[in-house]
Amino acid sequence: MSAIDNPFPDGTCFFCGPNNPSGLKLTFHRDGQGGVYADYTPEAVYCGQGDIFHGGLQMGLLDEAMWWAGYEATGVMEAVTASASFRFLRPVYIGSPVRVVCALASREGAALKLKGRILNADGKPCTTVRGEYRIISRERYEAILAARP
Repeated sequence: MSAIDNPFPDGTCFFCGPNNPSGLKLTFHRDGQGGVYADYTPEAVYCGQGDIFHGGLQMGLLDEAMWWAGYEATGVMEAVTASASFRFLRPVYIGSPVRVVCALASREGAALKLKGRILNADGKPCTTVRGEYRIISRERYEAILAARP
């Protein structure tokens, strides 16, 4: 499926920024059914216990996928995480490719309800998310970005 152009001019996001030398440089694609996906192989530097991909980074991947799914569905960049609930169903192992998938479940005004999952190479769900993003005004979005003390 077709790649989605990265709309962020600085490209420094840890997960999707092409200009972040320490980042994952994910590219999200349209899945042809209104959702998005990105493929990734966890690297050893991101291990948690043993040979398992750190759960915090799994949550970050899914949060990132929710933003991209919301953006693909609405064309709106100015959306922020309001809440997310994660379930860990089976381990994700370092060096084993995964696919992160996400789609908009519903929209209620400024609230975007999303659902996503990390699938292992066998297509089995490893980690799932149900979350909500909130669309905010461009002015508020820019003020948040500029508010660093």
